[in-house]
Amino acid sequence: MCGLAGLQRLDLDRAEQLDAGTMAGSLAHRGPDATGSWRCPSGTFELGFRRLAIRDLDPRANQPMISASGRTVLAFNGEIYNTEELVARCCPGASLRTTSDSEVLLEAFERCGPGVLESVNGMFAAVFYCTESRTAWLARDGVGKKPLYVYQGTGYVAFASELRAFAGLPLQPDPDRVPCFLHFGYIPAPGTFYRHVTQLRPGERIQLRGGRVVARHRFHDPLTWSWGSQSRVDPDRIQELVDDSVARRTVSDVPVGTFLSGGVDSSLVAASLASSGHGRLPSFTVSFDEPRFNEGPEAAAVAAQLGLPHRDIRVRIDELPGLVDDYLDCYEQPYADTSGLPTMLLCREVRRHVRVALCGDGGDECFGGYSRYGWFQRALAAGKWPRVFRSVAGRLARGCDRRRGARIARWLETRDPAGLYAEILRGWHATSLAQLVPGVAGADEIPVQLVRDVFGRVDADPLSQAAAFDVAYYIPDDLQVKVDRASMRFGLEVRCPLLDRRVMSAGAELSTSVLRAGGPKSVLRNVLARRLPRRLFERPKSGFAVPLAAWLAGPLRDRVADALRARVFRECGWLEMRTVQDVGRAFVAGRTEHAGAIWKLFVLSEMLQRAAAGSSRQPARRAA
Repeated sequence: MCGLAGLQRLDLDRAEQLDAGTMAGSLAHRGPDATGSWRCPSGTFELGFRRLAIRDLDPRANQPMISASGRTVLAFNGEIYNTEELVARCCPGASLRTTSDSEVLLEAFERCGPGVLESVNGMFAAVFYCTESRTAWLARDGVGKKPLYVYQGTGYVAFASELRAFAGLPLQPDPDRVPCFLHFGYIPAPGTFYRHVTQLRPGERIQLRGGRVVARHRFHDPLTWSWGSQSRVDPDRIQELVDDSVARRTVSDVPVGTFLSGGVDSSLVAASLASSGHGRLPSFTVSFDEPRFNEGPEAAAVAAQLGLPHRDIRVRIDELPGLVDDYLDCYEQPYADTSGLPTMLLCREVRRHVRVALCGDGGDECFGGYSRYGWFQRALAAGKWPRVFRSVAGRLARGCDRRRGARIARWLETRDPAGLYAEILRGWHATSLAQLVPGVAGADEIPVQLVRDVFGRVDADPLSQAAAFDVAYYIPDDLQVKVDRASMRFGLEVRCPLLDRRVMSAGAELSTSVLRAGGPKSVLRNVLARRLPRRLFERPKSGFAVPLAAWLAGPLRDRVADALRARVFRECGWLEMRTVQDVGRAFVAGRTEHAGAIWKLFVLSEMLQRAAAGSSRQPARRAA
């Protein structure tokens, strides 16, 4: 795990005031162990690097790394888990100078070309530069574990692991990104909050030459998997894939541990660790004083059953609002997943004990774990009722449940699965987005169209299509943003065995009837039951929930009010402020279902203020 940055320019008079070393310096938290830089003889291409040393601690494994031939230079953030296979395929008989996965990736790329990325099993953001052709390739892993942002300037391209590396460049917030943020709580790739800045999509590589992007290629796309095609499950194969994935992710030259919540996914990873001879690796849980948010006892029971040393990290939930500024700085652009707060605390504390941690992310999407999949199925079934029954049920729903009733009614009115799932995902309930963001044409339709595009590309049943959307967007743009930024803020590497694409595709290929036959995530539950008594994990799904409405009405009340009154927020010209005020008044009056809307508006305001402050500090632009 590391941080990388760099740029390619047409000539030396381009690229504002940027240099790769300064850019990489802003990423020191991602790589506290070593720093490095490289510049081509003409000065038109630069790389900067910060290293978190995990495999091969020898300084010879530092980066940027130059190939044995001298023709290729690499800067690489992540871990490669199938290095032996890559060596056998691309570098047979080669005399490698280090035992690092970085050198294997570099030499394999030089010998086999960009196509080798299709065979890489790992999490990575990588930059390869060919000194002969003066061409660079940027690539991101197929699941989107590691980030890579690209700034397209006039006559130059800059790239980095985090947006903060572009602080010396003109960054202009883009109102067109607001509808998706308010709808989903994140900004889907390739978009970002800023004009001229994009991010690589999962499984994408781009080619740079002459200070501009000349080609883009998707070498891995989960939408092309055989979604829902298998009507039988092989538990032995699932267990074998999970065990192999876990084993590959324990390879490290520094201490390793695992996150453990006591739920199915993290328990499955922990059980695989224990059964494979890694039973002395420690497990870690964040626990809270409030019982409804606390999974500490369940996690401790699982650890005791498996014989894992266990640490319970106790946190008072009322401490979390004090971390809001850290949260905003950590996630850099509008991002509304409040579970990022306890995730930051977990990573901070775990880093005191280990440098690598395994986690259970990835079991829900491809194995039917989310409760929303059940809602989706039931809504689709209800949509087949006669119209008169749907109409009556919709009216009853509106009267019984103020927050969910309107959504249920809309479910019953639609026959469009994609529109229905988009409605389930909709995190903005206060009013229409068109009323709030009148300057963005089709604001209400933009997020829905994103869902429709995925459903249109996946030839499978609606539940498989819904899971495919979550794999394509929710995992990389929400879950992995949360884990990568929170962990790397403290120099902790987090590896996710269930996000191994072999495990994911095995689940994705199972039909809905198989996945839901025994309830949510029954396939993984049955595999886990081979190693752990069901009483230890058979309970309703929980998560890193926080009491958001209580925070907004209590310790964050004045802070939120100030943010919604901030001049840059009121005068940005994007928002209909009367609508903002109406939402705020409704929340103050007790409409707690608007808490999510208030939080998103707060985050948006804070990010606008930070962007404005950054613009005022930027140096004068150098003439091209």
